Amino acid sequence: MLLKIVRKMINIAKSLKLLGAPFLIGFVQGHAYLSEEQAGVVKRIAETGDNRDPEDIVSQYEAAITSVIGKGYGLSFASGRMAFFSLLKVLKIGPGDEVILQGFTCSVMPNAILRSGAKPVYCDIDKDTFGPAAADIESKITSRTRLIVAQHSFGIPCAIEHIIDIAKKHGIFVLEDCAITFDSAVKGIKVGNFGDAAIFSTDHTKPLNTLIGGLLYTTNQALYEKVRFYSAALPQLDKPHQKRLYQQFLFERKYYQPIKFKQANFLNYLNLIKKLGYAYKPNFVFLGDDYGRESSRSYPYPAKMSPMFAQLGIFELARWDKERARRKALLSEYLRLADNTKIKEYLPKAYFDQSLDIVPLRFAMSLPEADTMLEKMKKEHIEVAGRWFLDPIICCPAGVENLGYNKGVCAIAEATGRHMVNWPCVLPAGWDERILKIYKKILETYI
Repeated sequence: MLLKIVRKMINIAKSLKLLGAPFLIGFVQGHAYLSEEQAGVVKRIAETGDNRDPEDIVSQYEAAITSVIGKGYGLSFASGRMAFFSLLKVLKIGPGDEVILQGFTCSVMPNAILRSGAKPVYCDIDKDTFGPAAADIESKITSRTRLIVAQHSFGIPCAIEHIIDIAKKHGIFVLEDCAITFDSAVKGIKVGNFGDAAIFSTDHTKPLNTLIGGLLYTTNQALYEKVRFYSAALPQLDKPHQKRLYQQFLFERKYYQPIKFKQANFLNYLNLIKKLGYAYKPNFVFLGDDYGRESSRSYPYPAKMSPMFAQLGIFELARWDKERARRKALLSEYLRLADNTKIKEYLPKAYFDQSLDIVPLRFAMSLPEADTMLEKMKKEHIEVAGRWFLDPIICCPAGVENLGYNKGVCAIAEATGRHMVNWPCVLPAGWDERILKIYKKILETYI
């Protein structure tokens, strides 16, 4: 306990030091772009409801996001992991079954598998995509394998066509994990349309920010109807929890932008002081109770998406075309500036694959000199603490062994994670030029 207190006090001291910085660029941007009228709509839904049927708001959002993905069917949930768990239940995947997923993921994915009663089996990654290595997937298939998770990472499509071929040969269901990739495509076909189903996440760290939220997508109408029937009786998060999330929305709208993010960091650490006592009981804002193997006792799991978050999604999608183009242009500049530098050889080859249309969430690389670059980024006021995926399973307080992962099983993922560098791609208007200027300055030391 004393060690935890010391660590938190150190973090508070660091955040105090940051208050003197001119800005701090993070990976999460709030909803500062919303007009006062739009923010008022969110407030009305959060506090008193709306003059529309709440189900209509959710249905409108589901139709809007699904139309971007493809011609299939979409069903929203309070998170992507809950969509995954619901699919596992509908497919009757449980004790005695195995689900293959990569060891370069978040704990909420293997936890959903374990909560269903099945066993997670970890495959290694392809360093050229940061997605699962098709050959290693095939080596892990047994007579008990019921489902393969094909994760698209950072906006980069994985080797999905190869994975689909392997799955068809063995008669195995494929779920595309699009939690951190949205609207990217392979040969003109958007991610989410290759497998039997796909999940998307829209929490505040993801390509579309609805604070929390997720979606199940499939082109199989019969499967969609089964999941819809299963989800019909699911509850929403309770009103106090939704109220906490609305307050978080206001906080992020005010502070989660580069000029004020340094203050957000400090205020977040001050809030952690409340959690230092032995008697502290979690009063979750985000869904942090899903990082453990046991089912959540703090909120319903799984749960439906609430209208407030659906409305945020509607606003996000209304600006998506411009945002998509901006992020792609930023990626093009990241790549252009890396040309003729030593950095280029450490970038995933997928970035140079002309068959891929990549809409980046983050610009990612695994760099032997990662610590040096990260120190330089920190000096230029880029918040690097939230980078993914330093460990094969992140957000895992009880340790990866608790989720059935044994060290060395995914050697490439482990080596890659130790040297990960993420550059922000989700930025407020006007900050692309600033981040590129910093990036160019740092790259000059690698020529």
